[in-house]
Amino acid sequence: MNRLLDSLRLTKEKDIMGVDIGATSIKICLLKKGKDGRFTLSGMAQRSYEEDLLHDGNIIDRAFIARELKSMAASSAIRTRSAASALSSYSVITKRVAMPFLEKEALEESVRLEVENIIPFPLKEIYYSYYIMGMDEEKENMMNLLVVAAKKEIVEGYMEAFDLAGLDLAVLDVDIFAVTNLVEQIYRPKGFSVLAADVGASVTNIAIMKELNIEFTREILIGGKYVTGEIAKQQKVDYKEAEERKLRGSDDVAEFLRDFVSNVSSEINKTVNFYVATKPRETVGKIYLTGGSSRVSGLKGQIEKETGIEVEFLDPFLFVASGGTAEAEMDEDRKFSAPVALYLSARRDES
Repeated sequence: MNRLLDSLRLTKEKDIMGVDIGATSIKICLLKKGKDGRFTLSGMAQRSYEEDLLHDGNIIDRAFIARELKSMAASSAIRTRSAASALSSYSVITKRVAMPFLEKEALEESVRLEVENIIPFPLKEIYYSYYIMGMDEEKENMMNLLVVAAKKEIVEGYMEAFDLAGLDLAVLDVDIFAVTNLVEQIYRPKGFSVLAADVGASVTNIAIMKELNIEFTREILIGGKYVTGEIAKQQKVDYKEAEERKLRGSDDVAEFLRDFVSNVSSEINKTVNFYVATKPRETVGKIYLTGGSSRVSGLKGQIEKETGIEVEFLDPFLFVASGGTAEAEMDEDRKFSAPVALYLSARRDES
């Protein structure tokens, strides 16, 4: 996915820190690119919080985020001032449109006019960008574009937080696009569509892609934080202990997990059915799961049972070569939290 803000073209640095600000966590990552073109993991850190960091996509406390970013970078010995981050997909508007093949200037004007028609906010209140997906399979001499728009107040909140942290925000992407790009670059699925689901604390983001093209995106307001909170309240334990109990999936928390597993798997199944109903010639051949709440016991199996599709956990560390200084940190927990920050750090050539 192209950067959301073409205006954020800052001085190019050799390294770029990937920053993923989630509803209740911050993840940072730094990749180093070797002479052979392969990436190694140089630095990584993650912090989780009981209080929400975002509200409707907006950073709630910019000064707090700035302090945390500075502290995390220092503790991980990450010294670059260039950073890439991603907006939460539920805070952006994405629309797929078909357009005739045009020269760049004519295309820019056509996109602007299209944005005025399809985005429910005035142009002066948003930033927007677009990605050319390729030729339309059903409409001759037409191409498909994915238009992405976000409100200026959200984008400028990120810019201010990074500026307060002493960082240059060089790239601003969308989290689910980072996940789908990582799936494509690691697994390179051919001949069928795949579904990627990022099951987070507050939201489950879903995208269906076919090779390089994003065919469909959806956000479900279901996440693991509510389950953790219920366990903490009912079993009278602190939030950290409740989170650990949730992920262990022992018998004493089974009742709390049952509805969550059922709801997420049901919504993923509905998404698959909707997609194949609208595109009868397509099939979804694989489902990739990521996100901290995707580890909940029974979720993977229930999705496979309902959809009849093989489910695999996304392993972002397959994207990097072995031998990096932070290789010891490639543990199971980080596999579920690292994808967005890790991919963003690989966008160094665009900063």
